[in-house]
Amino acid sequence: MLKLIQNEWMKLWHQKATWTMLGILVAVIVGAGALNKYYEEPDTRDWHAVEKENIETSKQILAEEDNAANTYWQDAIAISEYRLAHDIAPPTGMTVASFMDFGVQLISIVTLFTVIVGASIVSSEFSTGTIKMLLTRPVTRAKILTSKLIATFVYGLFMLAVNFALAWIVALILYSGNTGTVLEVVNGLVQEVDVWKNIIELSILSAGNFIMSILFAFLIGSVFRSSALAIGLTMFLTFMGGAIIMVISRYSFTKYVWLAHTDLTQYYGEGQHMIAGVTMPFSLAVLAIYAIIFLVISYWSFTKRDVTA
Repeated sequence: MLKLIQNEWMKLWHQKATWTMLGILVAVIVGAGALNKYYEEPDTRDWHAVEKENIETSKQILAEEDNAANTYWQDAIAISEYRLAHDIAPPTGMTVASFMDFGVQLISIVTLFTVIVGASIVSSEFSTGTIKMLLTRPVTRAKILTSKLIATFVYGLFMLAVNFALAWIVALILYSGNTGTVLEVVNGLVQEVDVWKNIIELSILSAGNFIMSILFAFLIGSVFRSSALAIGLTMFLTFMGGAIIMVISRYSFTKYVWLAHTDLTQYYGEGQHMIAGVTMPFSLAVLAIYAIIFLVISYWSFTKRDVTA
C-alpha cells in the first residue's frame, strides 16, 4: 500500500497543475502580506484620544432614534471605556495573529485545490488511458483507489501546512512589531479575546467542508470519470450550498442534507445556525453517514463496474 501511495504522490508532483496550485497559494500569501504592508498607514495619534473620540461618536449615533437599541455601539462604548480605564492599547494595524486569521480564510482556497486533485486523480487515468497499465499490477482495485484517496488527503494536508507555515513566516517578518490587545463584550462583560484560540478553533471547524468537499469530488470523479464535472459540481455546491439550504429550509428533511452541516463554523461562538435546533453532534453524525455513503459508492463504482479504457 505504501508503494502505491508513493507512486500516486510522485505522479501528482509530475503534473504542472500541482506546482501551479502551490505557486498560486504562495503568491497569494506573500502578495497579500506585501500589499497590506505597503499600503498600511499606522495611526500615529495618541490612542487614548482616539478612544475618547470613538466614545463620543458612538454616543451620538446611539442618540439617533434608529440606533437607540443597537447593541453594537453600546459594546463599542464599553470597550473604549474599558481600554481607557485599564490602559489597554488597541492593535496597531495588522498583527501576526490577524494575518494568521487571513491564513484561516485561505483554507477555502486549499480546499478548492485539493478538490481539483481529488476529482482528477481517478478520472485522469481513464482520459489518458493509463488505467490499463495501473490495473495490471498484482493489487486489488480497492487498494488502488485507497492509495489515490490517501494521496489526495496528504496533498491537502501538505497544502494546509504550507499555508499556515508561510503565513506565519510572512507575519513574523512584516508585522512582528505591531502590538495591541483585542477586546470583546461577552454577556455584558468586556474581556480580552484569545486570538490564537479562535484561530485554532476556526481551523478545526473548517475541516467539515474540507473533508466532505474532497470526498464528494472523489465520488463524482470515480463514478462519472469526469474531472470537470466533479470540480464544477463540487464548487457549485460549496458556494451555493447555503443558498440551497435556505430555499428548502421549510421542509423537515433539510436537516438530513449534508450541505446544511458542512460549515461547522456555524457553531463557533454565537454563530447563526443554518437549521434551528440542530447541534454539532447531530451535524457530525450526518456528515459521518454521508462520508460513508460517498466512499461506498466510490469503491463500488471503481471495483464492480467495467473500468477498461
